[in-house]
Amino acid sequence: MFGQGLDDNIRLAYEWLIENYNDGDEIFIFGFSRGAFTARSLAGLVAINGILKAGSPIGTSELFRRYKKGDEESIWRLREAEQAGEAASFTDQERWLIKYSQPADVKMIGVWDTVGSLGLSTGKIPGVSRSSFDYLQTGLRIHILNGYHALAIDEHRDDFAPTLWDVRRSNNPKDVFAKPRTLASVEQRWFVGAHANVGGGYETDLLAQSPLRWIMEKAQSHGLEFRSAVELDGDALKAPTVDSYALFGRGFYKLVSSPLYRVIGRDPEVREDGSHTNVNETIDVTVFDRWRADPGYRPENLAAWAERKKVDPAQIRTSVRADDPTAAAP
Repeated sequence: MFGQGLDDNIRLAYEWLIENYNDGDEIFIFGFSRGAFTARSLAGLVAINGILKAGSPIGTSELFRRYKKGDEESIWRLREAEQAGEAASFTDQERWLIKYSQPADVKMIGVWDTVGSLGLSTGKIPGVSRSSFDYLQTGLRIHILNGYHALAIDEHRDDFAPTLWDVRRSNNPKDVFAKPRTLASVEQRWFVGAHANVGGGYETDLLAQSPLRWIMEKAQSHGLEFRSAVELDGDALKAPTVDSYALFGRGFYKLVSSPLYRVIGRDPEVREDGSHTNVNETIDVTVFDRWRADPGYRPENLAAWAERKKVDPAQIRTSVRADDPTAAAP
């Protein structure tokens, strides 16, 4: 419940990679909900430290402790330093990392509705509070080549607030920033449904089909093959969205927590460390199809987005960028 098993899940997945990875293999990582956090953390671990070889004097637990520090040099930077003749200053751990770890790109990460509910807002209680998991490096690093994130419009539980990929611009004018990721390589797309509608957590649920097919098609575009494709059922526009907010905790949750309306196309958010902007948000065409087909489907957050952008959702007939609804999103 509090994410205490998250470390173990990341280590186990990493150990599986060690046992199965061969040089040149392409790495695809997928996950839903808290599993999406695991997937993103695993991708960060690989992008920073590579994949250990057999016989490495560095164990996975030691490597994970290095990852959790959050300020150690990546294997890529260490190799650059080695080539620049700076190896004499390396620690044993850094020297072993270069020798016994294989740098590896993550070809693609595909996630459904990453939620940050890994702890409670209880201060700094080890293993329980959210601050216990601040070390997780779930952003899109350079060596995570492609990332796709399916998001739920109709999830209103505050403890299930989504964790989108964002870019930070610091307040230091001397900082150098990487070029923005293109929509072809990174996209975060909004779909009809609550958290588990989008992620596929309910039985007999048609709403999970569109997000699944979208991520599968993205994976296929990067070379991953599947045994079969997802054929959409024509009744999906009529499929009910689950009121997870009202049902959670047998109705008790809504008595103690106000509903959260997820902001679509949020403006840049200014924090102590700089300005944060969500990366490449889009809205799937099925959202607008549902708006036209179902007069009762009028999500407050979608209506607020339409008002800000001065558009009529009923007139939109393609997937669009959330920041610019005049721009189609293939």
